[in-house]
Amino acid sequence: MNELLDLHPRQWNLLILPRQSRHRLLMAVAQVACHTPVLVLDCGRQFDSSIVARAAGGRPEIINRVHVQRAFICYEAVKLLERTPAGNTPVLILDFLSTFYDENVKAHTRKFLLESSLQHFQRLSRGAGLAVTIHPPSSHDDFYLFQRLRAAASQVAVYETPEPDSQQMNLF
Repeated sequence: MNELLDLHPRQWNLLILPRQSRHRLLMAVAQVACHTPVLVLDCGRQFDSSIVARAAGGRPEIINRVHVQRAFICYEAVKLLERTPAGNTPVLILDFLSTFYDENVKAHTRKFLLESSLQHFQRLSRGAGLAVTIHPPSSHDDFYLFQRLRAAASQVAVYETPEPDSQQMNLF
């Protein structure tokens, strides 16, 4: 389908992306929508419709194939997963773990909700395919959640920010 969003039935892909790759990811959503409808579950306020519209060349037949639902806390993310049917529409979940890093939710509750989410990922992957994006955890994020998600994925792809070529500039 697309190099970045390689969606296949009966498996789910975990994409570990740097935060700077949001633009490239949303352009890939538009490329997928050229061929099929796509459902985007936005968990980290990552979806920007203007990027998708530009990548689609402003063509409404492509833009209208992208359906977006949002979750702001982990409870909402799990509810979205529960209500999402497995079918012929590929599903992309943006920045999934961001909703789980809420310190107001007890750690054991977050772990329980993550395990519930993993069951929904298996169910949704039986349809047209599922891709889940996350960012590498920072020092304050719950590393257990990151590792658990990574261990459960059918396929894991890690994308890193390329290092800029460093050259010392001449002063004179």
